Amino acid sequence: MYPVGAGVIVLLSALLLGGGVIYQPGACAALAVLVLLLAFTIRHPHRISYLVLLSTALSVDYLYSGSLFGIEILSLYKLAILALLVPCILIYGISLKFIYPVLALFALLVITFFFSTWLPQLTASIAIKSFIGLSLPFVFLLIKWRKEVAERQMKIICLLPIVSVGVGAMLQLLHLHELLDVEFTGAVRLQGANIPPHLAMLSFLGTAVPFVELKRGGANPKFLYAVMAVNFGILIATGTRGPILALVFLALYYFYDLAREYLKGKAQLIIPLLGGIAVITAAAALQWDNMKKRSFERSTDDAVDLSGRSEAWVYFLKQVDGHTLAGRGLGSVTVANDGTLFEGFVVPHNEYIRFYVDTGYVGAVLLFLSLFIIFWKIYKVLPSAVKPYYLGLILAFLIYSFSDNTLSTVQFIIPFCWYLNGLYRYSRPGSTDSS
Repeated sequence: MYPVGAGVIVLLSALLLGGGVIYQPGACAALAVLVLLLAFTIRHPHRISYLVLLSTALSVDYLYSGSLFGIEILSLYKLAILALLVPCILIYGISLKFIYPVLALFALLVITFFFSTWLPQLTASIAIKSFIGLSLPFVFLLIKWRKEVAERQMKIICLLPIVSVGVGAMLQLLHLHELLDVEFTGAVRLQGANIPPHLAMLSFLGTAVPFVELKRGGANPKFLYAVMAVNFGILIATGTRGPILALVFLALYYFYDLAREYLKGKAQLIIPLLGGIAVITAAAALQWDNMKKRSFERSTDDAVDLSGRSEAWVYFLKQVDGHTLAGRGLGSVTVANDGTLFEGFVVPHNEYIRFYVDTGYVGAVLLFLSLFIIFWKIYKVLPSAVKPYYLGLILAFLIYSFSDNTLSTVQFIIPFCWYLNGLYRYSRPGSTDSS
């Protein structure tokens, strides 16, 4: 009966879409594509996961501005990837060991509705939308991918910046998007199929993940060294200072570890040691002029130009004066800018301030405590040699979160959660399946 039932479902779907196309052709076309992708997902769930992960190499909301079917494009994108991953969840299953961030965000929603003092611009729909948008990436922590699938996903994460630059170059040829962005300061920044800060997020992960994987022995060392060098070059070319500074401690430990092993007699390590120093020196020399333009040539009240961040942080912190315990409501930072700040500051570009403003000390502590629980659970299953590099990655994430929207930007949080999940899956002793 299965072929008959499937045939009936296909026939009814075709009839409904065929009838509906008369009234809503665009919606029906999008629905037809989604149905085909869902069918492909059920048949090849691991392959659709690669496609979803690759999609983060593009900033869809900057490539296409506006809305579709009355829904803003970024929200529609998040809903689409969730729909595509539902079959993966049903087939592979989920583990509730990493549910803490989702529970913490739900607690933030409860705080919002029962304890926060709302900004006048905040509405219930904005709060719920913020909860859904922030929670979605943490769902990717729960999927029990098979070990070999998680390994391939790690390689894709390392290739995302390169994919973005490649797609950006094609879009440039088609006159649909600029590969380079020229700032008002005169600095020229590589942006690929994104904007420079988003490409920098991809490059940050594409540089940091190989550090961990080289020690773990998770892939061909030649591949990891190659993507690390290329991704670091892309990161430098974006002209984004936050992630570069965030990587300093991880890079210093890497060079210390290499030098220590070299002195123990592993002479072959002189190649990556000298190669790493050469890449950093060349990158610094090539981008020094850009960095000066972005950091020192604009007159500001700060010793170093922070691109308006210091003013934005003061502004957002003022919004929570007198409401520090439960904040102004989840999502309030997205409507707090009344035009006083540059329009690019929809959020503070500092995740600690963001969640402090939204849900006060209580909400911010709950959320970051939930993240530390995840970090600790992964740390416990890692081999001892890998642990310092993993801690370096987490420290870099925490530092990066002071200057950008790491928890609320698709280009960072989705690959980051995906990698943490995979790292746990293929690092557990005796783990060979999706358990």
